[in-house]
Amino acid sequence: MARRSASPAGAAPTQTRERSLWAQGVSRVAGVDEAGRGPLAGPVVAGAVALPDLDGADVEDLALIRDSKTLTPAQRERAAEVVRAAALDAAVGEASAQEIDAMGILPATRLAMRRALDGLSVAPDYLLVDGTSAVDWRGRPCLAIVKGDRLCTAIAAASIMAKTHRDALMRELDARYPGYGLAQHKGYASPAHLTAIAQHGPSPAHRRTFSPMRATLMPAAPPSPRSRLGAQGEEIAAAYLAVAGLRVAARNFRTRRGEVDIVAEDGETLVFVEVRTRRTASFGSPEESVTARKRQRVAVVAQEYLRQHGLESRPWRVDVVAVLAQRGTPEVRHYPNVEVSEPGTY
Repeated sequence: MARRSASPAGAAPTQTRERSLWAQGVSRVAGVDEAGRGPLAGPVVAGAVALPDLDGADVEDLALIRDSKTLTPAQRERAAEVVRAAALDAAVGEASAQEIDAMGILPATRLAMRRALDGLSVAPDYLLVDGTSAVDWRGRPCLAIVKGDRLCTAIAAASIMAKTHRDALMRELDARYPGYGLAQHKGYASPAHLTAIAQHGPSPAHRRTFSPMRATLMPAAPPSPRSRLGAQGEEIAAAYLAVAGLRVAARNFRTRRGEVDIVAEDGETLVFVEVRTRRTASFGSPEESVTARKRQRVAVVAQEYLRQHGLESRPWRVDVVAVLAQRGTPEVRHYPNVEVSEPGTY
């Protein structure tokens, strides 16, 4: 049997999906996952890994092959070594910040996945990808698995390869563009990172279409105090949602009917987030300003987002995030799945 060392708590992913496919005559299955969709800087990176049947494999620390987010940095580095030792094949692919700006984060993520698959020495016969959308690659069949990095060993291995490779890239970018702390926060919207962007402006490593860099592309009239407060609140809300395990997919989606501040993914569910920010609660809490009419407008814009992206079959909800941007640590309150009436009824 495989030799195993202490591992993080929680259920480990399994090879149930792979074994089912092998039993059907599929020769080689590759797991695919990404790292770095939400940050303000750096590339998005994908990993692709094909594993043999690990039952009885003589590889130490196999228990470390699990969702990379559950591992410490040291465990992830060791896990990457384990994946390389155990895998039939493994590769990573990237899409740069410039490519993200040119095509959007979701297409750029798919591009990174295709590049990772192109890097495999032997083309897999079947793909297992984390998330809700399949990746189109050489006509191969593909199954999208929600929370696949927690459930499927091949996807977990791919998540480890993507995460460790991206972390190394961010350390390189930190040396190239000092002053932003990229090696520490890996490009995410931490308070220190937002402060550095405000002080120095974006670097070539930053995604110019992501807020707050987007405003620097069209320096028109100076923003009003209210708009600055709103932008600050959205950054705080996005960082809060990321820590809570949601993936930010889009920001400030606009239509003629209105705007959604943040579009996020909570597993298979798309979440359309209205952010309200105040500096003080003296005249009422931020959430009190989100009226039923406003929630309904968000629902109407959500329907348009789903239509434009071909996602009508996806489950979705409307959330409200209230930010009290007081001195010191901001106070954040999250209201999931607020009540909205049917679109078009207001």
